[in-house]
This record gives sequence, structure tokens and C-alpha cells, in this order.
Amino acid sequence: MVNMNDMEQALAAVPHLTQQVTAYAHRGARAYAPENTLLAFELAFALGADAIECDVQRSRDGHLVIIHDDTVDRTTNGKGLVREKTLDELRTLDAGLRWGTQQRIPLLQETLELVNRRGKAINLEVKGASVEESVATAEALEPVLRALPEELRPRVLVSSFEHPALALLKERLSWLRIGALYGSEWRGKDLIEPALALNAEAIHPESGLLTQDIVRRAHQAGLRVNVWTANSWIRIRRLLQWGVEGIFSDYPERVVILRTLEHASIGRP
Repeated sequence: MVNMNDMEQALAAVPHLTQQVTAYAHRGARAYAPENTLLAFELAFALGADAIECDVQRSRDGHLVIIHDDTVDRTTNGKGLVREKTLDELRTLDAGLRWGTQQRIPLLQETLELVNRRGKAINLEVKGASVEESVATAEALEPVLRALPEELRPRVLVSSFEHPALALLKERLSWLRIGALYGSEWRGKDLIEPALALNAEAIHPESGLLTQDIVRRAHQAGLRVNVWTANSWIRIRRLLQWGVEGIFSDYPERVVILRTLEHASIGRP
């Protein structure tokens, strides 16, 4: 349920926006549908999201699938490590059981096809239980990215906490857009130089890491700022005030509403 008081405060304080802030649906519209499923991605676009964010991993037999955790335990009716299951085993699991709707773990390829068909964008996060596994996932991802249709390439952004995986992809695919992910372990550390060293287009800091000064310094260095994960009306409003370029949210429609209404006042005739 929307908290109207929070929404009114947020709308009243948003200044005129100088750019179209990208609304990224975090693992799809995961507040309303099972995360990282085709249903969540379709719903995200129906809610007005410009892009989806999702996580890519490898099955035991080397196929690229969309799932966040190292294990299937939390999001499916199965148990065990993703990397120890074959594609056939993963595809028999129900990723929507807890939501009362049957969903399969998506293939990367069918996710890309959905995004292209809808004319939208995607942020692929390269996952792995270690640096080595993340780099191996990047290795498997490279030929898929190389084969992307020309019209889709500019709409694909790849990110990872494991920066060597990004370095590998950027070295092999100079055109690829990449974003350096930063979690809480980066608190108090420089977020700018590592991204520049990767030739990244953006930093992707956790919301709690970000300050207005970091946004300013990123922009001075020519970097975009895409923030995860902002869900409250007030937090999204503050990020808009700071001038970030992208916001990842479980409620992508909130980003769309705030960036669109800007100074609108709720309840006025």
C-alpha cells in the first residue's frame, strides 16, 4: 500500500530534473512477482521500468541462467548449489511456488530476447561464489554478448562486484558498457579510481554508501552513477536531488512517478 504522506513529501521536494533518470527494476518487479523470472521482467516493463536488472550464473553443464543466490533454496522448491545442477535439473524447479504461480528459472537467452522484443534495456550482473567463478561466468558470457543484435548492444550494461570479470569482458569487447558494483565493504574507500581503471561508464554503489559528494566527484570524472537498491519514496527523491543517472528499485514505478511528477502536489484541484 502506498504511504501517501511519504509520497507527498517526496514529490514536494524534487527539483527540476536535468536528465531522464533510468528506472531499473531490481531482479524484475520483485515486490510484486517472483524475482528473476520472466513474469517479474514483463511486469516491470508494464509498470514503466526502462530496464531490468538480473543476475547471471552458470549451470554445471555451462549454460547461463538467471538467478541471484549461489543456491536454489530461497527462490525455488529445490535445494543445492546452482553450479552443481545441470540445466535440465534447474529447469524442472519451480521459481514461483511461494507466489502461487509456476515459473521456471529463465535462460539468459530468453531474457535477452524479451528485453529486445520490448525495446527496453538490461543490466546483467555477473555472479559467482568467488572471483575465479565470476571470471569463468564472464568467459561464458563473452560469446553471447559478442553475438548480440546490433540494436540491442547499446541497451546492455554489465556489472559485477568482482571487477576482474568486468576487466576481462571490457578487454575483449571494447564497445561493452560496464558498471563497477560496490557493496558495504567499500565504505570509506575510493569508488572512482577503480571504475576509471576498468574504463567503466558508471559506478554502482549500494544506496547506503552514496553521498552527494561521491556523486559530484563521479560526475567530475565523467562517470555515471547508478544506485542500488532504493525503495522508499524519500530515498528515491533524495537520489533524484543528487542527480544520479539510474536507480535500482524493487518498486520501479516509484522512480517513474517521482521523476515524472517532480514538483506536483498530491490532492490539489
